[in-house]
Amino acid sequence: MDGIFPLLTIFAPLLGTLMIALFHRELGERVARLGIGALWCSALTSLVTLALVLYGDPIRLTILGAPSGPLTYTILIDRLAGVMMVLISLVSLIIHVYSERYMVGDAGYTRFFALLGGLTSVLLSLVSSGNLLWLFVCWHLVTWLLASLLVCNPASRPAREAGRTTFWVQTLGDAAFFLALLALYGATGTLDLTELFARLQASPATLTLWPGWHTGLDVALVATLLFLVSVMTKSAQFPFHLWLIGTIEAPTPVSALMHAGIVNAGGFLVNRLAPLFGMAPTTLHLMFVIGGVTALVGASAMLTQTSVKRRLVYSTMGQMGYMVMECGLGAFALAVFHLCAHGLFKATLFLNSGSVIHKARKEFKLPPA
Repeated sequence: MDGIFPLLTIFAPLLGTLMIALFHRELGERVARLGIGALWCSALTSLVTLALVLYGDPIRLTILGAPSGPLTYTILIDRLAGVMMVLISLVSLIIHVYSERYMVGDAGYTRFFALLGGLTSVLLSLVSSGNLLWLFVCWHLVTWLLASLLVCNPASRPAREAGRTTFWVQTLGDAAFFLALLALYGATGTLDLTELFARLQASPATLTLWPGWHTGLDVALVATLLFLVSVMTKSAQFPFHLWLIGTIEAPTPVSALMHAGIVNAGGFLVNRLAPLFGMAPTTLHLMFVIGGVTALVGASAMLTQTSVKRRLVYSTMGQMGYMVMECGLGAFALAVFHLCAHGLFKATLFLNSGSVIHKARKEFKLPPA
């Protein structure tokens, strides 16, 4: 019975997206209310799910495939997943409510709400996945959906360029993720996260490029270095931060969800794979250095910007650098707290920035933003 709550949390936004896609002509601008209703359901059930795992055991559900198969879709709700699901669903609900009026008159109104609900569902699936393959599938779907949201207005050339840059930079990280997945499966024979960690801790493995061909390289080190590349692209770490700058062309609600949720995916991945990263101290040292450089560059660049949104973008970059530094120090619990606090705070700032910019454009003698 407890399993119904995480399922509703994950799939309610997806159901809303499907209904918007099917009935958008009949609904018109009422598609926003449908999306908001789906997110209310998701947010409320996420709170129930979090309460269940806080006061009980983790929830594990096998949706597709055999329990031990590599293609099995497993939902794993522990305290980390529960906290992330509450954060994502609540922030997305606020953004849906804000967007109902903000996006009125936009040519892509229906498309925007369909993509926003779909992206929310994919993010919820990502943080609740107990299988590395399905985690990768959701990871890449986030890349595709984010690029699609950035070009919500196809007539805007800067928006199209931002979407294209975002897609290719993050696809590079997705490729690194997939290579790490192959390396771990070749060494352990499983993609179930719980079983994978247990096998590596019981017997450290070496990288296998082909059956019977062992390289002698520690598979944990190789895999975590590849995962680090993926984290760097998703969380805008230096020098993969340039895609984040172009996203100021997106509508304000998209910016809010991206800076409050999507860039946090990198921090979540490190925390979800914390047992694996703990086996590779070299990667943690490198992560600390990269995070420190990113924090310094982001904070310094923020001080030189005159645009409200550009200041917020560089602020996000700096905060993601601090979060990666915390992971590099092994302070994974602190990184999760930082991730949640930053997500709520930055969503508020971005949603307020839209009102500030709108007001500034109407002030006497102020140039347009």
